[in-house]
Amino acid sequence: MRLNVERMNMAVHSVHSPCPPGRNRSGLAGTWLSCTLLPLTVAWSASACAAELASSAADAGDVQFNPGFLEINGTAPADLSLFSKGNRVVPGIYRVDVFVNQAFVGQEEIRFAEAGDGDAAPCVTRQQLTAWKVNGAAFPAVVAAAEGDCINLETVIPDSTVAYEAASQRLSVSIPQAAMINVARGSVSMDRWDNGINAALLNYQLNYANTRGGYSSGAPAGNTYFGSLRGGVNLDAWRVRHFSTYNRDLSGASTWRAIETYAQRDVSAIRGRVLLGDGTTPSNLFDGIQFRGIQVASDEQMLPDSLQGYAPVIRGIAQSNAKVTVRQNGYIVYTKYVAPGPFAIDDLYPTATSGDLEVVVTEANGRETRFIQPFSAVPTLLREGVWRYSATSGKYRSGYTRASQPIFAQVTVARGMPQGFSLYGGAIGADVYQSALAGVGKNLGDFGAVSVDATHARSRAQDNLWRSGQSLRMLYAKSFVPIGTDFRILGYRYSTEGFRTFAEAAEPGGFSEDGQRYPMQRQGRRSRIEGQISQQLGGLGYAYVTARNETYWQGGAPERTLQLGYNTAYRQLAVGAYFNYTQMGGMPSNRQFMLTLQIPLGSSKASAQYNLTTESGGRTNNQVSVFGSAFDDSRLAYSLTAGQSNQGRGSNTSASASYLGQMAQFDLGRSQGNGYGQTTVGMQGGVLLHDRGVTLSQSLGETVALVDAPAANGVGVEGYTGVRTDVAGRTVVPYVQPYRINRLALRTEDLGSNVDVANAAVEVIPTRGAVVLAAYQTTVGYRVMLNIRDARGEVPPFGSLISDDDGKEVGVVGNDGQAFISGAKEQGLIRIRWGEAEGMRCDARYVLHKPIDENAQFQRAEATCANRID
Repeated sequence: MRLNVERMNMAVHSVHSPCPPGRNRSGLAGTWLSCTLLPLTVAWSASACAAELASSAADAGDVQFNPGFLEINGTAPADLSLFSKGNRVVPGIYRVDVFVNQAFVGQEEIRFAEAGDGDAAPCVTRQQLTAWKVNGAAFPAVVAAAEGDCINLETVIPDSTVAYEAASQRLSVSIPQAAMINVARGSVSMDRWDNGINAALLNYQLNYANTRGGYSSGAPAGNTYFGSLRGGVNLDAWRVRHFSTYNRDLSGASTWRAIETYAQRDVSAIRGRVLLGDGTTPSNLFDGIQFRGIQVASDEQMLPDSLQGYAPVIRGIAQSNAKVTVRQNGYIVYTKYVAPGPFAIDDLYPTATSGDLEVVVTEANGRETRFIQPFSAVPTLLREGVWRYSATSGKYRSGYTRASQPIFAQVTVARGMPQGFSLYGGAIGADVYQSALAGVGKNLGDFGAVSVDATHARSRAQDNLWRSGQSLRMLYAKSFVPIGTDFRILGYRYSTEGFRTFAEAAEPGGFSEDGQRYPMQRQGRRSRIEGQISQQLGGLGYAYVTARNETYWQGGAPERTLQLGYNTAYRQLAVGAYFNYTQMGGMPSNRQFMLTLQIPLGSSKASAQYNLTTESGGRTNNQVSVFGSAFDDSRLAYSLTAGQSNQGRGSNTSASASYLGQMAQFDLGRSQGNGYGQTTVGMQGGVLLHDRGVTLSQSLGETVALVDAPAANGVGVEGYTGVRTDVAGRTVVPYVQPYRINRLALRTEDLGSNVDVANAAVEVIPTRGAVVLAAYQTTVGYRVMLNIRDARGEVPPFGSLISDDDGKEVGVVGNDGQAFISGAKEQGLIRIRWGEAEGMRCDARYVLHKPIDENAQFQRAEATCANRID
């Protein structure tokens, strides 16, 4: 409570006063308070104020208040000796924000101990200095300190300071850089990583579509279904996961496929993890290979942010409520319905972020557009002394039914060297394939970064003859910040005629689950060039280009992808132009061009958009859409579209809505045109089973947080749409970053009138795949404004302290006997104290007015002291 009084003092200081503030707010709090409150009571001369300040400055250890200025209507003043020592905080343990050299390191429980001058001071221990990356070994006094001993930091480490701001509960520690351990920016100490609680979790996705007619005459009608389950169990540091999908097409054929099952755990000592079961090899050197076996690999996300790479973004164009399907090695790993217009998919699950991705856009009328998303990551340059590694052994896995499944082993390693160099290499061994790779990367400073590597491979063909070849690859990346140009990837690879990748050797005749062999499985690559370039054009907008050209030794048409995009704005009008060109081997090439115009509709969350689309063959489509969102957190999104085509299809309409609720996401769509119609329904969400019960949630990410705020029903979490606590006060934050500080703050405005929370924000630092607990200290009770009187109608002195039955301070008496307390029951007893002498305290009972208004911000009640106030 004295901490709250200090905050009150600081707040009052902002009121204009003829008295200057004391030179030491802690030591001169009493004089400063009386001077500051003076304009609110009686006139005061500037000379008298200066004299009292001077007297207080002479003996700061014995500050005296003038209680006469707090008399109201003749009532006896409170004994203000409680405030005479000016403590920032009474001794105890408090949760504060810790800043070391102006950098936020987290919220911590800090013990405040009584100091020699009567002020409570923060107790800094050797363990805390170690966590703050202070080089304690360089200071004998720190080494000699026992566990839990308070260290006088300002004495032990020269030029260091410790300052506490009570109003903001901020502890600022300043330590010379020479006394700090040098760590990379963004690092989080391993001893703060949290493996989370034991739990079982399930992610589900259900899609249903009813189709009538189609793009071609005689197209079948009927129902299609798609479902996926991704579940598992967390036991201490182990993560057990299973992912499977179900698909039923228009012909009625059903397929249930197990995509992967594995157990995984972190090994922080080697900044890596161990995986047993199904997984994917790293793709920074070789193409990603899906396997069943064992893997030990480094985890990039354990490194600071500045040392990590990037993930691919899939862009495309949809002309209706289209279904986007992403395949990797023949497996369907991602599916989603998107609204008409350009789309971008940037939330692929980690298992689908290695190797080339085949993207199929299926329109509502059944028409398909296919293209390959190139993804060949530049081997990331490493800081000097940093390692990246992987070792994998197991059986090759593929979604193509005629692929062989050879046993193989793969090893990769990379090392950051001096002068901006990185060396890397790897090898693959199997009875049908062997290869070795070696390369070097170089930071070219202002000219970007480049890597060059060579691979030698030999493979056994179907005729049992061995063929060998070489492949040379060069990759380049650079961001020219002054001119706004970003070369995400520029890559070129040339392979000799006998060169094969491991997947090509293992899948000489690969067919997918539906019997179709996809162009991406052609053999014998000759050359490949690819690039992703974006350009900021200042006030003129933003443009990007993605290109890929691949040729084969067998001849035939090359495979090509070209995507161009341009976005700009004029006042409130947004303009976009997009071009897609795809050529998949011997299949006819396809060209798409889309022009979009978009403008907001007044002050609402809705916008109107016009799309003009042209395609190969002269097909043109005009569309007008209205889309937007509803509710304060935009958890409901909707889109309405009407279009006109020039090739006999006539008009077409579509509508879609998506609701991101507390326990699931619900999607609904309808497309209608000349000769076809389609209705889609989707639902996806998560279920978390833990020692506190079962919690339903939105779709779970890889790493989640369980919010536990007892009795706080319907409270949202800042920054997370639709996430709200259930009747038990629990909810799941579906996406948190592993190995990073995640600050989860409750929306206190959602708290009911009978619930208070002591810590509205909690920090969690989970390991990968963890279910980490974010516990909040809630108090169930009402907020009450009390009018306190005794039997004669007199009020307690201003500043009297109020405590509950347990002796916990819950409020302070204000003007005219009014006091605000929280956590109160419908009736109860409070104890009021305004001094230590006899007769300077009383007990008062209160009963809330009936009926109780549950929607009110606070309740009102009368409290009568049981004894006479003197």
